[in-house]
Amino acid sequence: MEEIIDIHSHIIPCVDDGARSMEQSLKMLEIAASEGITGMIATPHQKADRKCVTPEGITKRIRILQEEAEKLKIPVKLYPGNEIFYRHGLAELLEAGKIRTMADSHYALIEFLPGEDYNYIRDALGRVASFGYWPILAHVERYANVVKNLEKARELKDDTGCFFQINASSVSGEQGLAVKNVVKKLLKLGLVDFAATDTHSDGGRAPRIKKCAAYLEKKWGTDEARKLLVENPGCILQDKLLL
Repeated sequence: MEEIIDIHSHIIPCVDDGARSMEQSLKMLEIAASEGITGMIATPHQKADRKCVTPEGITKRIRILQEEAEKLKIPVKLYPGNEIFYRHGLAELLEAGKIRTMADSHYALIEFLPGEDYNYIRDALGRVASFGYWPILAHVERYANVVKNLEKARELKDDTGCFFQINASSVSGEQGLAVKNVVKKLLKLGLVDFAATDTHSDGGRAPRIKKCAAYLEKKWGTDEARKLLVENPGCILQDKLLL
């Protein structure tokens, strides 16, 4: 599958626990291109308890990385974003432009602690949505209190209007059978909106997505695979609300 847009990546060098150097970022981009990825939203971590790159810093670093990629003729287009660890006042920070949305859209990629309380996650995503943003719950398969009861997972989407992103490595089984089974159930119920790499390196967490795409096509059909990997991510770039 070609023209995949990866909405979750730690591709910018030296800003978080992702790429450690420009050279590693470029290797990651080469791998991404070989996997059929043509666009990537760079989502460096944004946490209150650590020094994080500013929105302006993200723009600057993406421009530099894009220029280096073009020198090597790597055909991957980069877009700015953040993976935001939720905290009180987040919606106001988004309003003030102190944290980046996804590709300057109304979408915001949000994460929590894996064991976070369901009601806390629901109330947090609901608050972000009440400010007019469209929250995407990053790697939903990690939140035990969301996925242990999939009716609650459905309720979370219904109550907050949020969207679910899963990691490609979870789909392809690299995170273990238990995680793969959770993802299969989410997919079967039609609760997944995006599949992304969450890449952090050119090694064990490289931007590999071909195995995920092949599994989605085989199990759920080409249309569903394209929706999760191409069409829905394209809606982010267009700032278009998924229906």
